[in-house]
Amino acid sequence: MIKKLKFESGKRKVSIKNIFILAVALLFFVPVSKAQVIPASKIKVDVARMFENNYKKTVDGDVQVKITATPFADLQLPDGRVTYRIANGGDKILPRDVKRVDVYINGVYNRTLNLPAQTIVYKEVLVARDQIDREQTLTKDCTEVKKVDVSLRANYVLDGSMLDKEIITKKIFQKGEIIDKRFVKMKPDVARNSEVRVFFVSNGSVMITIDGTAMSDGMLGDYINVENKNYKKVYNGKIIGENRVLVNI
Repeated sequence: MIKKLKFESGKRKVSIKNIFILAVALLFFVPVSKAQVIPASKIKVDVARMFENNYKKTVDGDVQVKITATPFADLQLPDGRVTYRIANGGDKILPRDVKRVDVYINGVYNRTLNLPAQTIVYKEVLVARDQIDREQTLTKDCTEVKKVDVSLRANYVLDGSMLDKEIITKKIFQKGEIIDKRFVKMKPDVARNSEVRVFFVSNGSVMITIDGTAMSDGMLGDYINVENKNYKKVYNGKIIGENRVLVNI
């Protein structure tokens, strides 16, 4: 009887030992999620390219974005396809700001990055060939077209085609200075209270034209309000020529 108990006790010890070994073995064989390490240099390039492509949809010019720093040398992420989406900073160009970028792995949100950036817009615009005095008419003799950084005034520059219009300066422009349209006077393509021809377009086809009255001054490409002379109804349209306005319906 005593020998039997000892034998059973020995079997119990062996069994517990085997279970322990098996548990340890299973621990090492439990699958773990793979990870990937992306260097900061690659993230800078990929994010900068994303913002450049975004700006090119609305900006007429050569846009260059540079991510100037990252708070990490490498970024460790779960395994999978990494994509970025603009969380903030893609609707307005600022020379220096912080871009907020969401990181997704296989379409699933992972984290948000805050990355300082520098944005430069190069465009061929009118600059002063020599000093231009106040109340002077802009001509090809006193101006030239150069590709320059217009990041701080992208919405206020003039291109060479504007020399076809009568433009008078309201300030002195130094040699090489960008001609800023806020400091010139020009005859508008459409003058306030003038009669205009309004073209209503649907799916690229002209549906009808009417006579209207411009409610403000505007240049080619500007959007202004025009009033239907007969029904006094107001429409918003794009200036497509002298006294010609296009309304999409």
